[in-house]
Amino acid sequence: MKKTFLLLIAFILMLIAALFLTDNSHLFTAARIIWLRGQTDVGIYDFTAQNTRAIKAGKHFPWPVHEAYNKQPLSEEILKIHEQYKTLAFLVIKDGKILNENYFLEGNQKERTALWSVTKTYTSLATLKAIEKGLISNIDDPVKKYIPEWKHSQSPELTLRHLASMSAGLSWDEMDHSPFSLIAKFNFYHDLQKISIDGMHPIGNPGDVQHYNSGATQLLGTVLSRVLKGQSLSDFISEEFWQPLGCQQDALFILDSKEKGIEKAFGGMVASARDVSRLGQTILNEGRWNGQQILSEKDVKLIKTIPYNNQTYSYGIWTGVYEGNRFYLQSGFRGQYIISFPAHNLVITRLGHLASKKKNIEDLPVEVFDYIKEALRLANGK
Repeated sequence: MKKTFLLLIAFILMLIAALFLTDNSHLFTAARIIWLRGQTDVGIYDFTAQNTRAIKAGKHFPWPVHEAYNKQPLSEEILKIHEQYKTLAFLVIKDGKILNENYFLEGNQKERTALWSVTKTYTSLATLKAIEKGLISNIDDPVKKYIPEWKHSQSPELTLRHLASMSAGLSWDEMDHSPFSLIAKFNFYHDLQKISIDGMHPIGNPGDVQHYNSGATQLLGTVLSRVLKGQSLSDFISEEFWQPLGCQQDALFILDSKEKGIEKAFGGMVASARDVSRLGQTILNEGRWNGQQILSEKDVKLIKTIPYNNQTYSYGIWTGVYEGNRFYLQSGFRGQYIISFPAHNLVITRLGHLASKKKNIEDLPVEVFDYIKEALRLANGK
C-alpha cells in the first residue's frame, strides 16, 4: 500500500513537472475554473472564479421605455428557441426605446454574465479612441511599431487594421476546444502579453482571407497595454465608453492573472443585457448616445465597411443581410448577441447559456436570423 502511494505521488510530481516543462501549466487554472466546478467547457459564470477588474460606471442614464413596452407576448416559435438555447435575456429596442424585454431562468435586469467575444468590439473601438488621443498614429501602423519583439515577417506587413478585421494570416483554430489548444491557453494562461507575442505564427498573407482569430484581438490588446502608459484597458473603456454611455452598473474585465493583471481583450468582459445594448444603439445612431458623439462618424463608417476579401466580418464586428437589409452583430461564445439593424432602427440583444454549433466559424449563427424575425414581428405590432 505504501509503495503504491509513493508511486502515485511520484507520478503526480512527474505530471506536474511535464506540464510546466511543456508550457502547459494553464491546465491547472483550467482544472480549478472548469473541471473541478463540474463543467466540461467554459461558461458564462466562470468569471466568479477568476481575477477581474471593474469597468466603472458613472452617472446612470436610464433607458427610455417604449409606449408599447411588453404589450405583445413573444411568439411560441421564439419561446422554443429561447428554451433550446437557455436564454437569459432577450431585449428589443425600437427607435431608441425598450419595446420588449424578457428574462428567463436566472436572468434579470441586473444579471451580469460573460460576453466573450462581444469584447472584441470594445477592444477594436478602444484602438480607434487611442488614435483619436494620439496614442497610436494610424490604424494601418505595423504591429512591430508597438511590439518591437514581434519576430514574424509577412507581406504585406501585419497592421492593426488586419488584427481588428480578422484578416491577420496568423495560426489559429477557434473551434478547437481541446485542453492543449491555443485558445485554451489564451483562456487560462497566466501571461497574455507573452502568449500573444509568442503563441502564433504566419500561415498566410494579411488581408488575403477572413480568418476569425481571437489571438489577433489579444495582440491588439497587447498594443493597447503598451500605449496606454500605465492606464488599464478597463479604465480606458470606462472613461471612453462605459461612463459616457450612462451604464447602470460596473462591468468587469477578466484578467490573465493577479500578478500580470492584463485584460482578456479577446473575450473577457462581463456585463448586463441593458448595459451592453447601449453600444448597439450608439452604432445605430452613427456614433451618438444621449446627444454626445461617443464614436466619430468616420469610425462608424470604418466599422460598417467590409475590408479586404472578408464576407461576414468588418472592423471589430460581424455583418450580415436580412431580407435585403444589412445588420451589424456583436457576437460572443454561447450566443451573446447585440444586433444593430439600421433599416428598422432596431437593437436586439440576446444573452444566454447556449448557441447553435457552426459548421464554419466564418458563418453567422442561424438563430440570429430568428431573433431578427421576432424583433420585426414585435416592432410591426403583429
